[in-house]
Amino acid sequence: MKNHNSKDANENLKLDIPTHFAPAGRKSIKDLDDDVIQIATNTFINGLMTIANGLFAVLNDKRQIVALNDSFLAYIGIKDSGQLLGLRLGESVACIHSCEMPGGCGSSNYCSTCGAAVSIITAMETKQPQERTCALTIEKDNQNIDLYFNIRSCPLVVHGNQYILLFLQDISIQQYRACLDRSFFHDINNILTALVGKSELISLRNQPSEEKLKELHNIVIRIAEEIAIQNSLQNSLDVSYKPMYTEVKANSILSEVEQLFKDHPLAAHRTLEVNYVPDEIEIITDFHLASRIVINMVTNAFEATPEGGKVTLSIELNQNSISFCVWNDGAIPKDIAHRIFQRNFSTKGNIGRGFGTYSMKLFGEQVLGGTVQFESTEDKGTTFRFTHIAQ
Repeated sequence: MKNHNSKDANENLKLDIPTHFAPAGRKSIKDLDDDVIQIATNTFINGLMTIANGLFAVLNDKRQIVALNDSFLAYIGIKDSGQLLGLRLGESVACIHSCEMPGGCGSSNYCSTCGAAVSIITAMETKQPQERTCALTIEKDNQNIDLYFNIRSCPLVVHGNQYILLFLQDISIQQYRACLDRSFFHDINNILTALVGKSELISLRNQPSEEKLKELHNIVIRIAEEIAIQNSLQNSLDVSYKPMYTEVKANSILSEVEQLFKDHPLAAHRTLEVNYVPDEIEIITDFHLASRIVINMVTNAFEATPEGGKVTLSIELNQNSISFCVWNDGAIPKDIAHRIFQRNFSTKGNIGRGFGTYSMKLFGEQVLGGTVQFESTEDKGTTFRFTHIAQ
């Protein structure tokens, strides 16, 4: 990761640094040192350093760290605060987007949707405290890790200079639990809605067909499997669910999805077009998880499709893999597309939101070893792909 601390400051003062969101310029080494000394000798801030509950840092008017407490250092795993002075928040925690632009944290395409950046900038502009939640992905030990913070930015003027008191609380575990719960209840509600729709049709018939009874039986089994997965995941903070691999016909997954959305309210006044492949096409996978991923893709597509519209479910056959593809005519806004697979990101502010697309990627990639991707443009619409290795 590029280092954006004080040694780059003089260069940043001279250049018109490009940015997609917040101003990218930094203070000179001398001015930064003056900020550090001014804050270090302030008795009020020294008191906050001691009593602040959780992570605490002080930023100058260029959003650079000029002081931070021991809890912050311990959280990052650094003993010498000098290594972080002059950095911005995202750079200090190794946010994966903090090195995408020369201006560092706050200047990338992703930063306009970052709760921390918005909180800090808004507090500076309004001169009022601002509180936001911040979903970010950091790089640690060559792995990407999702974190979720509650952030409060409080403006403060010291001897005519503007600073931001930054209070952070890591609520990643609470968010993880909330995401699991919300994903579970979303999926269960989706299945129960299908169950109600089919049972209502059966109740109108004197003699329900064997086919309809079998559909009901399959839905009940799916509910039981959803509960088993939820119990497994709630018992740990990692993906501990062990897939049940069997030989599965690709068409059986398409059929499972098609049957679920028959008589489903989401499919009312909308069309689900399913394009089957030759019946001999098989993969080794966990049938329930694979179909769950595709069901979520179709659910998202239906939710984004107006009445009278169409959703297409198909399979692409590749040399060493097959892809389950779900298309709808709408386009995903760019600010949402940037973070659509991030566990903690949502266009809505509630904790536990934004897990639907993340869970597709979680199960599709970390559990089943495939890939989940999407393409979205105004002229071609949106296609989600779950690609599974052909074994």
